[in-house]
Order: sequence, then C-alpha cells, then structure tokens
Amino acid sequence: MSEPTARLMLRRGEDRRVRGGHPWIFSNEVDEVHGDVEDGGLVEVADSRGAFLGIACYNRRSLIAARMLTRGRDTIDAAFFVKRFERALAFRQQACPGEHAVRLVYSESDQLPGLIVDRYGDYLSVQVLTLGMESRLEDVRSALEQVFAPRGAVYVGDSSMRALEGLPKRREVWWGDVPGRFAVEVGGFALEVDLVGGQKTGLFLDQRMNRRHAESRAKGRKALDVFCYQGEWAMHMARGGASEVLAIDSSEPALTLARANAERAGFADRIGFIRGTAFDELRRLEREGEKFGVVVLDPPALVKARRHLAAGSRAYREMNRAAMALLERDGVLVTCSCSHHLDDAMFRQLLLEAARAARRPMRLLEWSGEAADHPQLLAVPETHYLKCAVLQAL
Repeated sequence: MSEPTARLMLRRGEDRRVRGGHPWIFSNEVDEVHGDVEDGGLVEVADSRGAFLGIACYNRRSLIAARMLTRGRDTIDAAFFVKRFERALAFRQQACPGEHAVRLVYSESDQLPGLIVDRYGDYLSVQVLTLGMESRLEDVRSALEQVFAPRGAVYVGDSSMRALEGLPKRREVWWGDVPGRFAVEVGGFALEVDLVGGQKTGLFLDQRMNRRHAESRAKGRKALDVFCYQGEWAMHMARGGASEVLAIDSSEPALTLARANAERAGFADRIGFIRGTAFDELRRLEREGEKFGVVVLDPPALVKARRHLAAGSRAYREMNRAAMALLERDGVLVTCSCSHHLDDAMFRQLLLEAARAARRPMRLLEWSGEAADHPQLLAVPETHYLKCAVLQAL
C-alpha cells in the first residue's frame, strides 16, 4: 500500500523529538494505533491531541515501532523514491564530484531510514535494514533504475540489525550481471571490490578523506598500518613518500586483495604484509623496540552495543597505548573508531588515558569524521559514528 491504513497516536509529551526532526518513534512512545496495519505498512503519525506529524513505516515487532518517511502527506510510491534519490544524487554531485565510488543514499540523512545505497562504477550495493524498506523493494528498485541507471545491483541484507526488524539475512545479486570481482577507482587507486562476498557494502568509503591525513605526513618515514583490510591506508602512505610500510591484518582473503592492490599501484616493493592479530603484533613490535614515523589504527567497531562499552573502551585504550609507544619523536598516530556508542568525548578521553599510560605527550593535529557523502543529520546523532584523530608525539 502507498497510503497509510492506520493512525498512530503518540503519548502525551512524546512528540518533541519527532517535531525536532528525528525520524524514530519507540514502542514506549506509542499510545495507540487506530485502524489495521500490517508490519511494514504505513501509518499516519499524530501527537496526543491529534495533530498530524507525518507518515511512517510501522513495525510492532521492533523496539523502533515507526520510522518517519515524510512530514507531509506524500504518496509513498516509486515517484516518491525518485524524488528522494534525485535530491540525494544532486547533493553527492556537489559534495563528491567525479567520484567513481560513492555513498548515494545514507539512510536517515537522506530521509530514507533503513536504506543505504553505494555506487561502485556501474553497479550498486543496496543495503536494506528495515521491514519498512523491505516492504517497498519494488518501488525502490524502479526508482534506483530510473535515477542511477546501473548495469546491476547487489542486495545486501546481512546486517545483524535485520534480526531486530524480524528479517532474515541474505546477500545476493538483485538484478543485472554483477561481476564477482572488479576494479573501481577510489582515492586515485584501482581497487578490487567484491559486492557479493565482501564486507559491508563493498569497501569502506567513509574514510576516503581521512586517509589523506596519513598520506600527507608519511614522506620519508617508516609507516605502520594496523587492520589494513585491502591496504588503502598503506597505499596512501606509500604514495605520500613513506620509505617503507608494514601492513597487518588477520584475514588472509583481505591480505590477498591488499597485495594485489599494492602490486597494481606499483608499491609492492615498499609495502610488506603480515597476517596476525593486531594486539599481538603491536605488543611484539613494542617488545622488539620498533619505531615508526606514522602509525594508523583503523579497527572494526569494538563496541557493537552499549553493554560492551567498558570492555571495548579498554581494548581501544590498550591498542592506542601500544601504538603511541611505537612512535618515534614527532611521529604521527592516525587513530579511528567507528563505534557509534563510543562518542567523540569518550574517544578523546580514552586517547588521553592511553597517552598517559604510554608516557607520551600527544599534540592533536586533526579531528574529523565521515566523508562528505556520509552527511550527519543534526537532529539524528546516530548518523555520526566515525571518529578520526591525528596525534603527534612530542
């Protein structure tokens, strides 16, 4: 259905966040629902006095019972998605001109909660996180084909978040003839991407701008890239003039791709790859007295839920302490966290604690976040998750 079939009434005083621009309505904020609506269907949202607030996708099985799609009375059909996609595309063309790999749609930031679309050359990687979007796949596909005209698309539905929506995991070619692996230009490098079998939606596009921090400070220095994945940080530092780069990852498939990427870029002679666990290798290098001019730490999320915050913070702290100990005088640490539950203030505090433990005074050179194609929505702090600090050892 493209029209609401029921009316969701909020409890008294529970409309403030929605009026402020946040699209989520939690189950404990709902007073009652008038009319029949299937999970994934559309509801009108009203405050406790009956004032219209917008139209949302409803899912009684989720803690987030409704997600706002519009503040108006739009018909939610293929034409609706075409308009949203056209607006999202216009923003990316202005923010990231000429990029071959770019996030075209970023969920709540593009007023399409539960939908993420990445473009890799002629192909799309489409991540569906919510039942509301799953229920509108026909309209979504029609609009994607009309606005972006891809040669093919991969449906990415393997996030653990889908279980909270009552959705199974699946990942497959959605339409078109999508190659198993193909090269796409990112940051001036031709990188192999595997949209069907790779991680996330293909590559980690959110770090595109941050890698330049490491590249600009690598000239003439020995560099270390921990959690190197496909070797992008390492290649940026090699291009920036690093005398040598050591890259570490625990995944052999990732290292195989990283070696191929380095070979293709002409840096195979300057980048050495080691398979190993980050913590073990950092401690080994520290015991052996190794020193580096630049160290990059770009781990996966170590705090996947709020209940893991204490343990994850300890891991971040120890990892950064070890990295700081490996820096030569005036050496630079580029350290990141993509854990949403670890906010900027907490990340800065644990970096301070790591510096104290390492007995290294650290100067803050840069503090940044996601690339421009991952815009933050002011009313939705959940759209900001990536922290990147550039620190110098004094």
